[in-house]
Amino acid sequence: MGSPMSVTVFMDVEDLVALESDDVARDCAEILSQEGVPATFCVVGEKARLLLQRGRDDVISAMARHDIGLHTDFHSVHPTIAEAMADRDWDEGVAEAERMERPGAEAIERVFGRPPSCWGGPGNTWGPQVCEALTRIGIPAFVYAHTEIPEGGVHRFAGCIAYPNGPSLNDGDYHDDAKAELQRERLALRVNAETAAGARWQQVFLGHPTRLLHEEFWDAGNFAQGAKPCRDKWKPARQKSPEDLRRALANFRRAARMLGSLPGIEIRTLSEMNVEFQSAATSSISPLEREAVWPRIERNLQGMKGWPIFPPDFSADNIAALTYTRLNTLRRFVEVP
Repeated sequence: MGSPMSVTVFMDVEDLVALESDDVARDCAEILSQEGVPATFCVVGEKARLLLQRGRDDVISAMARHDIGLHTDFHSVHPTIAEAMADRDWDEGVAEAERMERPGAEAIERVFGRPPSCWGGPGNTWGPQVCEALTRIGIPAFVYAHTEIPEGGVHRFAGCIAYPNGPSLNDGDYHDDAKAELQRERLALRVNAETAAGARWQQVFLGHPTRLLHEEFWDAGNFAQGAKPCRDKWKPARQKSPEDLRRALANFRRAARMLGSLPGIEIRTLSEMNVEFQSAATSSISPLEREAVWPRIERNLQGMKGWPIFPPDFSADNIAALTYTRLNTLRRFVEVP
Protein backbone atom coordinates (compact mmCIF):
# COMPACT_ATOMS: atom_id res chain seq x y z
CA MET A 1 0.00 0.00 0.00
CA GLY A 2 1.30 3.48 -0.89
CA SER A 3 1.51 6.52 1.32
CA PRO A 4 -1.81 8.02 2.43
CA MET A 5 -3.19 11.01 0.57
CA SER A 6 -2.87 14.24 2.55
CA VAL A 7 -6.15 16.12 3.02
CA THR A 8 -6.36 19.68 4.30
CA VAL A 9 -9.70 20.82 5.71
CA PHE A 10 -10.58 24.50 5.30
CA MET A 11 -13.13 26.92 6.73
CA ASP A 12 -13.44 30.68 6.09
CA VAL A 13 -14.22 32.90 9.09
CA GLU A 14 -15.25 36.28 7.76
CA ASP A 15 -18.54 37.73 9.09
CA LEU A 16 -17.81 41.29 10.26
CA VAL A 17 -21.41 42.12 11.14
CA ALA A 18 -23.26 39.53 13.24
CA LEU A 19 -22.00 39.05 16.79
CA GLU A 20 -23.63 35.61 16.87
CA SER A 21 -21.33 34.43 14.09
CA ASP A 22 -18.51 34.40 16.64
CA ASP A 23 -20.27 31.65 18.58
CA VAL A 24 -20.70 29.45 15.51
CA ALA A 25 -17.03 29.83 14.55
CA ARG A 26 -16.16 28.65 18.07
CA ASP A 27 -18.61 25.76 17.84
CA CYS A 28 -17.21 24.58 14.49
CA ALA A 29 -13.64 24.73 15.81
CA GLU A 30 -14.61 22.80 18.94
CA ILE A 31 -16.46 20.14 16.94
CA LEU A 32 -13.46 19.60 14.67
CA SER A 33 -11.19 19.30 17.70
CA GLN A 34 -13.53 16.83 19.36
CA GLU A 35 -13.66 14.73 16.19
CA GLY A 36 -9.88 14.75 15.79
CA VAL A 37 -9.95 16.71 12.53
CA PRO A 38 -7.32 19.47 12.46
CA ALA A 39 -8.38 22.27 10.11
CA THR A 40 -7.05 25.45 8.56
CA PHE A 41 -9.28 28.39 9.46
CA CYS A 42 -8.80 31.29 7.04
CA VAL A 43 -9.71 34.33 9.15
CA VAL A 44 -10.28 37.89 7.95
CA GLY A 45 -7.88 40.33 9.62
CA GLU A 46 -10.68 42.61 10.77
CA LYS A 47 -12.53 39.60 12.20
CA ALA A 48 -9.46 38.76 14.29
CA ARG A 49 -9.30 42.34 15.56
CA LEU A 50 -13.03 42.27 16.41
CA LEU A 51 -12.65 39.04 18.37
CA LEU A 52 -9.89 40.65 20.39
CA GLN A 53 -11.88 43.85 20.96
CA ARG A 54 -14.92 41.86 22.08
CA GLY A 55 -12.89 39.82 24.53
CA ARG A 56 -13.84 36.58 22.81
CA ASP A 57 -11.03 34.53 24.27
CA ASP A 58 -13.24 31.44 23.95
CA VAL A 59 -13.49 31.82 20.17
CA ILE A 60 -9.81 32.65 19.78
CA SER A 61 -8.76 29.70 21.93
CA ALA A 62 -11.01 27.26 20.05
CA MET A 63 -9.67 28.29 16.64
CA ALA A 64 -6.07 28.54 17.88
CA ARG A 65 -6.09 24.77 18.38
CA HIS A 66 -6.14 24.60 14.59
CA ASP A 67 -4.10 26.19 11.82
CA ILE A 68 -4.80 29.84 10.93
CA GLY A 69 -4.60 31.48 7.52
CA LEU A 70 -5.43 35.02 6.38
CA HIS A 71 -8.65 35.57 4.41
CA THR A 72 -7.60 39.13 3.44
CA ASP A 73 -7.79 42.06 5.80
CA PHE A 74 -11.32 43.30 5.01
CA HIS A 75 -12.83 40.72 2.64
CA SER A 76 -15.83 42.35 0.90
CA VAL A 77 -15.38 45.95 2.01
CA HIS A 78 -14.64 47.96 -1.13
CA PRO A 79 -12.17 48.14 -2.67
CA THR A 80 -11.67 44.41 -2.45
CA ILE A 81 -8.25 42.99 -3.23
CA ALA A 82 -9.17 42.10 -6.82
CA GLU A 83 -10.63 45.57 -7.42
CA ALA A 84 -7.41 47.09 -6.12
CA MET A 85 -5.33 44.91 -8.46
CA ALA A 86 -7.58 45.32 -11.51
CA ASP A 87 -6.16 48.63 -12.77
CA ARG A 88 -2.62 48.52 -11.36
CA ASP A 89 0.56 47.40 -13.07
CA TRP A 90 2.86 44.88 -11.42
CA ASP A 91 4.92 47.13 -9.17
CA GLU A 92 2.01 49.35 -8.16
CA GLY A 93 -0.13 46.30 -7.45
CA VAL A 94 2.54 44.61 -5.34
CA ALA A 95 2.96 47.75 -3.24
CA GLU A 96 -0.80 48.16 -2.81
CA ALA A 97 -1.36 44.50 -1.98
CA GLU A 98 1.36 44.68 0.68
CA ARG A 99 -0.20 47.85 2.11
CA MET A 100 -3.65 46.24 2.21
CA GLU A 101 -2.71 42.81 3.54
CA ARG A 102 0.17 43.37 5.96
CA PRO A 103 -2.22 44.68 8.69
CA GLY A 104 -4.24 41.47 8.40
CA ALA A 105 -1.16 39.29 8.76
CA GLU A 106 -0.11 41.30 11.79
CA ALA A 107 -3.59 40.94 13.30
CA ILE A 108 -3.50 37.16 12.88
CA GLU A 109 -0.13 36.95 14.59
CA ARG A 110 -1.19 39.27 17.40
CA VAL A 111 -4.49 37.48 18.09
CA PHE A 112 -3.51 33.85 17.49
CA GLY A 113 0.15 34.00 18.45
CA ARG A 114 1.62 32.92 15.12
CA PRO A 115 1.75 34.22 11.56
CA PRO A 116 -0.78 32.99 9.00
CA SER A 117 0.08 29.82 7.12
CA CYS A 118 -1.54 31.04 3.93
CA TRP A 119 -3.59 33.71 2.19
CA GLY A 120 -6.96 33.08 0.56
CA GLY A 121 -8.85 35.58 -1.57
CA PRO A 122 -12.41 36.70 -0.76
CA GLY A 123 -15.12 35.25 -2.97
CA ASN A 124 -12.31 33.23 -4.53
CA THR A 125 -10.79 36.38 -6.05
CA TRP A 126 -7.13 37.24 -6.52
CA GLY A 127 -4.52 39.21 -8.41
CA PRO A 128 -1.04 37.93 -9.32
CA GLN A 129 0.63 40.92 -7.65
CA VAL A 130 -0.57 39.48 -4.34
CA CYS A 131 1.99 36.68 -4.58
CA GLU A 132 5.03 38.94 -4.51
CA ALA A 133 3.40 40.96 -1.72
CA LEU A 134 2.95 37.76 0.28
CA THR A 135 6.65 36.91 -0.02
CA ARG A 136 7.44 40.38 1.38
CA ILE A 137 4.97 39.93 4.23
CA GLY A 138 6.27 36.45 5.03
CA ILE A 139 3.28 34.33 4.02
CA PRO A 140 4.54 31.30 2.07
CA ALA A 141 1.39 30.13 0.28
CA PHE A 142 -1.91 31.07 -1.26
CA VAL A 143 -4.98 28.84 -1.41
CA TYR A 144 -8.03 28.56 -3.70
CA ALA A 145 -5.47 29.14 -6.46
CA HIS A 146 -6.53 30.20 -9.95
CA THR A 147 -3.19 29.13 -11.40
CA GLU A 148 -2.64 25.55 -12.56
CA ILE A 149 -0.08 23.18 -14.00
CA PRO A 150 -0.98 20.67 -16.73
CA GLU A 151 -1.27 17.64 -14.45
CA GLY A 152 -2.98 19.58 -11.67
CA GLY A 153 -1.97 19.66 -8.04
CA VAL A 154 0.11 21.88 -5.79
CA HIS A 155 2.67 24.04 -7.57
CA ARG A 156 4.56 27.32 -7.28
CA PHE A 157 3.67 30.64 -8.86
CA ALA A 158 5.54 33.92 -8.48
CA GLY A 159 7.50 32.51 -5.55
CA CYS A 160 4.50 31.23 -3.57
CA ILE A 161 3.22 27.71 -2.98
CA ALA A 162 -0.14 27.53 -4.77
CA TYR A 163 -2.81 25.15 -3.44
CA PRO A 164 -5.72 24.57 -5.85
CA ASN A 165 -9.38 24.23 -5.01
CA GLY A 166 -10.94 20.89 -4.21
CA PRO A 167 -14.34 19.47 -3.24
CA SER A 168 -16.58 21.35 -0.85
CA LEU A 169 -19.80 20.99 1.07
CA ASN A 170 -22.63 23.46 0.50
CA ASP A 171 -22.73 25.16 3.88
CA GLY A 172 -26.21 26.53 3.16
CA ASP A 173 -27.58 22.97 3.27
CA TYR A 174 -26.18 21.76 6.59
CA HIS A 175 -29.56 22.31 8.26
CA ASP A 176 -31.29 19.94 5.78
CA ASP A 177 -30.64 16.37 6.91
CA ALA A 178 -31.33 14.74 3.53
CA LYS A 179 -29.24 17.20 1.51
CA ALA A 180 -26.43 17.10 4.06
CA GLU A 181 -26.30 13.31 3.94
CA LEU A 182 -26.21 13.32 0.14
CA GLN A 183 -23.39 15.84 0.17
CA ARG A 184 -21.37 13.73 2.62
CA GLU A 185 -21.79 10.71 0.37
CA ARG A 186 -20.65 12.66 -2.69
CA LEU A 187 -17.68 14.07 -0.81
CA ALA A 188 -16.63 10.61 0.35
CA LEU A 189 -16.83 9.30 -3.21
CA ARG A 190 -14.72 12.21 -4.50
CA VAL A 191 -12.04 11.83 -1.84
CA ASN A 192 -11.95 8.05 -2.25
CA ALA A 193 -11.58 8.45 -6.02
CA GLU A 194 -8.66 10.86 -5.59
CA THR A 195 -7.05 8.46 -3.13
CA ALA A 196 -7.45 5.55 -5.54
CA ALA A 197 -5.96 7.64 -8.36
CA GLY A 198 -2.80 8.20 -6.32
CA ALA A 199 -3.27 11.91 -5.62
CA ARG A 200 -0.87 13.23 -3.00
CA TRP A 201 -2.92 16.14 -1.65
CA GLN A 202 -6.54 17.27 -1.66
CA GLN A 203 -8.37 20.27 -0.28
CA VAL A 204 -11.75 19.77 1.38
CA PHE A 205 -13.73 22.94 2.07
CA LEU A 206 -16.28 22.59 4.86
CA GLY A 207 -17.73 26.09 4.49
CA HIS A 208 -18.28 29.28 6.42
CA PRO A 209 -19.51 29.23 10.03
CA THR A 210 -21.69 32.24 9.29
CA ARG A 211 -23.66 30.24 6.68
CA LEU A 212 -24.55 27.57 9.22
CA LEU A 213 -26.22 30.39 11.14
CA HIS A 214 -27.64 32.58 8.37
CA GLU A 215 -29.92 32.19 5.38
CA GLU A 216 -27.50 34.09 3.14
CA PHE A 217 -23.98 35.45 3.20
CA TRP A 218 -23.24 38.32 5.57
CA ASP A 219 -21.87 40.56 2.80
CA ALA A 220 -24.58 40.11 0.17
CA GLY A 221 -26.94 42.66 1.68
CA ASN A 222 -24.21 45.17 2.42
CA PHE A 223 -21.63 45.28 -0.37
CA ALA A 224 -23.23 43.72 -3.47
CA GLN A 225 -22.66 45.42 -6.81
CA GLY A 226 -20.03 47.72 -5.36
CA ALA A 227 -22.16 49.17 -2.53
CA LYS A 228 -20.26 51.14 0.12
CA PRO A 229 -22.56 51.71 3.12
CA CYS A 230 -21.16 53.38 6.23
CA ARG A 231 -20.20 50.88 8.91
CA ASP A 232 -23.08 51.90 11.16
CA LYS A 233 -25.43 50.93 8.32
CA TRP A 234 -24.11 47.37 7.94
CA LYS A 235 -26.93 44.88 8.52
CA PRO A 236 -26.63 41.24 9.60
CA ALA A 237 -28.03 38.51 7.39
CA ARG A 238 -31.27 36.70 8.28
CA GLN A 239 -30.72 34.05 10.91
CA LYS A 240 -31.94 30.50 10.66
CA SER A 241 -34.15 29.16 13.40
CA PRO A 242 -32.53 27.72 16.54
CA GLU A 243 -33.67 24.28 15.41
CA ASP A 244 -32.10 24.71 11.98
CA LEU A 245 -28.85 25.83 13.59
CA ARG A 246 -28.90 22.79 15.87
CA ARG A 247 -29.36 20.50 12.86
CA ALA A 248 -26.67 22.35 10.91
CA LEU A 249 -24.11 21.85 13.68
CA ALA A 250 -25.11 18.19 14.05
CA ASN A 251 -24.60 17.60 10.33
CA PHE A 252 -21.35 19.53 10.44
CA ARG A 253 -20.18 17.10 13.13
CA ARG A 254 -21.25 14.16 10.94
CA ALA A 255 -19.21 15.58 8.06
CA ALA A 256 -16.14 15.97 10.26
CA ARG A 257 -16.57 12.44 11.63
CA MET A 258 -16.96 11.03 8.12
CA LEU A 259 -13.76 12.71 6.96
CA GLY A 260 -11.89 11.38 9.95
CA SER A 261 -12.99 7.83 9.15
CA LEU A 262 -12.08 7.71 5.45
CA PRO A 263 -9.40 5.12 4.63
CA GLY A 264 -6.15 5.94 2.92
CA ILE A 265 -5.95 9.60 3.93
CA GLU A 266 -4.12 11.65 6.53
CA ILE A 267 -5.67 14.95 7.57
CA ARG A 268 -2.94 17.61 7.75
CA THR A 269 -3.07 21.36 8.19
CA LEU A 270 -1.65 23.73 5.64
CA SER A 271 1.18 24.62 8.01
CA GLU A 272 2.20 20.97 7.95
CA MET A 273 1.98 20.85 4.17
CA ASN A 274 4.03 24.02 3.84
CA VAL A 275 6.90 22.42 5.74
CA GLU A 276 6.95 19.57 3.23
CA PHE A 277 6.58 21.69 0.10
CA GLN A 278 9.00 24.42 1.16
CA SER A 279 11.85 21.91 1.04
CA ALA A 280 10.66 19.97 -2.02
CA ALA A 281 12.54 20.33 -5.30
CA THR A 282 10.79 21.94 -8.28
CA SER A 283 11.23 22.10 -12.04
CA SER A 284 10.04 24.69 -14.53
CA ILE A 285 7.04 24.35 -16.83
CA SER A 286 7.97 24.33 -20.49
CA PRO A 287 6.69 27.10 -22.83
CA LEU A 288 4.49 24.55 -24.62
CA GLU A 289 2.98 23.40 -21.32
CA ARG A 290 2.37 27.00 -20.26
CA GLU A 291 0.45 27.70 -23.44
CA ALA A 292 -1.53 24.49 -22.99
CA VAL A 293 -2.61 25.31 -19.46
CA TRP A 294 -3.25 29.03 -20.01
CA PRO A 295 -6.87 28.67 -21.27
CA ARG A 296 -7.83 26.95 -18.02
CA ILE A 297 -6.13 29.65 -15.94
CA GLU A 298 -7.78 32.40 -17.97
CA ARG A 299 -11.21 30.81 -17.46
CA ASN A 300 -10.55 30.70 -13.73
CA LEU A 301 -9.61 34.39 -13.70
CA GLN A 302 -12.50 35.58 -15.84
CA GLY A 303 -14.83 33.51 -13.67
CA MET A 304 -14.06 35.85 -10.76
CA LYS A 305 -16.50 38.31 -12.33
CA GLY A 306 -19.34 36.15 -11.02
CA TRP A 307 -18.77 37.31 -7.45
CA PRO A 308 -21.85 39.45 -6.72
CA ILE A 309 -19.85 41.87 -4.55
CA PHE A 310 -18.08 43.37 -7.56
CA PRO A 311 -19.40 46.55 -9.17
CA PRO A 312 -20.99 45.96 -12.59
CA ASP A 313 -17.99 47.42 -14.44
CA PHE A 314 -15.38 45.17 -12.81
CA SER A 315 -12.97 43.70 -15.34
CA ALA A 316 -10.45 40.90 -14.82
CA ASP A 317 -8.65 41.63 -18.11
CA ASN A 318 -5.63 43.34 -16.55
CA ILE A 319 -5.37 40.65 -13.86
CA ALA A 320 -5.38 38.01 -16.62
CA ALA A 321 -2.80 39.90 -18.70
CA LEU A 322 -0.41 40.27 -15.76
CA THR A 323 -0.86 36.62 -14.82
CA TYR A 324 0.05 35.61 -18.36
CA THR A 325 3.28 37.60 -18.18
CA ARG A 326 4.27 35.60 -15.07
CA LEU A 327 3.52 32.12 -16.40
CA ASN A 328 7.27 31.55 -16.58
CA THR A 329 7.27 31.43 -12.75
CA LEU A 330 5.04 28.32 -12.71
CA ARG A 331 6.94 25.37 -11.28
CA ARG A 332 5.94 21.82 -10.51
CA PHE A 333 7.18 19.89 -7.50
CA VAL A 334 9.58 17.12 -8.43
CA GLU A 335 9.58 15.45 -5.03
CA VAL A 336 6.01 15.60 -3.82
CA PRO A 337 5.55 14.73 -0.15
